[in-house]
Amino acid sequence: MNCRVEMVPPSDYSQVSMSPYTAIVRMKTISERCGIDHARTNGRFKREREAWAAGMLALALSKLKDDVWWVEVETVDATPDTKLRQIDQTANGNVINTRNIENVDWEENVDDIMTVIRKKCKRSYPSDYLLVVHARNYGKEINFDRVIEEMKRVQSPFLEVWVIAVVGLDDVKVVRVSPGLPVVDLKIRAELERASKQVPFLKRGSRGREPGFYDAGTVFLPLPRCD
Repeated sequence: MNCRVEMVPPSDYSQVSMSPYTAIVRMKTISERCGIDHARTNGRFKREREAWAAGMLALALSKLKDDVWWVEVETVDATPDTKLRQIDQTANGNVINTRNIENVDWEENVDDIMTVIRKKCKRSYPSDYLLVVHARNYGKEINFDRVIEEMKRVQSPFLEVWVIAVVGLDDVKVVRVSPGLPVVDLKIRAELERASKQVPFLKRGSRGREPGFYDAGTVFLPLPRCD
């Protein structure tokens, strides 16, 4: 028996990009281990919550255009919170498309989702940023038609504003409210099954003279502790 094995050193978010499946399942695992309320509110899991929201947006974008996206958590700069990366292989080399994301939650203590959006829109952001609102005000109705109409009168610094709402045990609605539409309905089990075939982790690097992102292979990315 060969009892000598090579340990995989732990990675952190600065070193890898995750598939949407990986980002979403990591948050699901935290909820199961630590309890839903703790996972939703503890600041220790802020990055995981933001990666979950970015992962949901990635699933929606993939469903719209059949693109493949990866989630990247920002660890150095204050903004953006997360990024989505999509890689096109062309005859002239890899073209890396990036979506910079500012994440915000619509919490139970705020009655109107527009209060959250307007507050964000009063700040300055680069014009290529997307605002992703995770609707966590469970039990409240969202009139997306009203939000889309009101957004036409808001001076928004964002390229796009998206809202992510869990509307059932297996249903998530992802809606672009500025500019209005599209609406993407996700059946989570089916979408995750499809997304699970994607490479779990990418790492920035180069092969020869071609910079880009490549399969990171086996990665140990520890989850935050519950306490």
